[in-house]
Amino acid sequence: MLFGKKSKDKDHKRGKKKTSNCTYRNKPLLGIPLNEAVYSNKSHDGVLVPVIVRLCIDYVNEYGLDSEGIYRISCPKTRLDELEKMANEYGWVNFNEVNEAAGLLKRFLRQLPEHILTDQYLDEFDKTSALCTCDYNSPCSCNTVKMLSYVFLHAQKVVLMSSKNKMNVPALGVLLQAILNLPRNTVRIFLLNASNLLNTTNTKVDYLFEDVILKK
Repeated sequence: MLFGKKSKDKDHKRGKKKTSNCTYRNKPLLGIPLNEAVYSNKSHDGVLVPVIVRLCIDYVNEYGLDSEGIYRISCPKTRLDELEKMANEYGWVNFNEVNEAAGLLKRFLRQLPEHILTDQYLDEFDKTSALCTCDYNSPCSCNTVKMLSYVFLHAQKVVLMSSKNKMNVPALGVLLQAILNLPRNTVRIFLLNASNLLNTTNTKVDYLFEDVILKK
C-alpha cells in the first residue's frame, strides 16, 4: 500500500506523507526511459510501475474520480515543477489537490523519451486496430493488444464517473491520444478493452488486463 490510512473528511483530502521521512535521492524520474524509471523508483511489492505513477493514480482514484474536468483542467506549471523536483529528490510527492496528481501523471507520460509502445510495436498496433470490425462504441473482441494496464484501468475508473466529472470515452480518449501520442483507434481499443468495467453488452470479450489489480 502506497498511502497510509486517511480520513475521509474533506479537510484532510491531502494525501499527507512527509518527504522528511523519505530518503534524499536526487535522481531524475521524469524524462528518462520507462525501464530506468521503474528501476530507479521501484515498487516494494514488485509491480513494474514507478512508485510516482502509482501515487498519482492512487490519489486520483481516491479523491478525484468525481472531479469535473479531471485530466482536462491543468495544474499550474510552477506547482508541477515543484512536484517534479520533489519526485526527483525523494521519489515521493505530497499532493494538495487532484489536478496536481493528474497533472504530474500527464507530465510523466509526455516526457518519456521513447514512445510508450516503442517504435517496434506502434505500427503493428495501429494496423491491427485499423482492421478491427467491431462496433465502434463497444469493446473490441479482436485478439489485439496486451499492455498499458495501469493507465487504462485507471482511465476506465475515470470514465465510470463521467456523469460527475464530464470525462466520458470521447473526452478522455482525446486527451489520451495527445498524452500518449497514440492513434485514435489504438486508444479506443485500450480504453474499452482494458477490463469489463465499460462493457454494457453481453458480448464475449477477451479483456487485455482482466487479471491485473490496481494495487495501492
